[in-house]
Amino acid sequence: CKGASRTESMNENGIDKQEDLEIQADPDLIDQILINLVKNAMEALVGTEKAIIRISASQDDDRVLLTIKDNGPGIPDEILENIFVPFYTTKEGGSGIGLSLSRQIMRLHKGNITVQSAEGEGTSFTLSF
Repeated sequence: CKGASRTESMNENGIDKQEDLEIQADPDLIDQILINLVKNAMEALVGTEKAIIRISASQDDDRVLLTIKDNGPGIPDEILENIFVPFYTTKEGGSGIGLSLSRQIMRLHKGNITVQSAEGEGTSFTLSF
């Protein structure tokens, strides 16, 4: 997978594009994580005026970071503490495996996934490779 670098510019789709960042990863598995996170963000943004999903890539020391951020309603603290627990879901018809599986995939890549959320401000997931 190739990512981005220090010169940052946002394209018309809200994706921060940089040059020269690279990671060693299974692209199919990383696609699975990104699809899940973007799908979750889209669902969270239903009914939000001027909904935005921003995907960015950056480097922090020796780590490459991919961040998926939305300006939705945020995740309440009591839910936030459980979102990576297998089979935990608040969605009707949800399986509760998406974020748990995403965490496992990141661990297989010697990385991690973190979340920051504030009610009324949005949610940000960061993949660290």
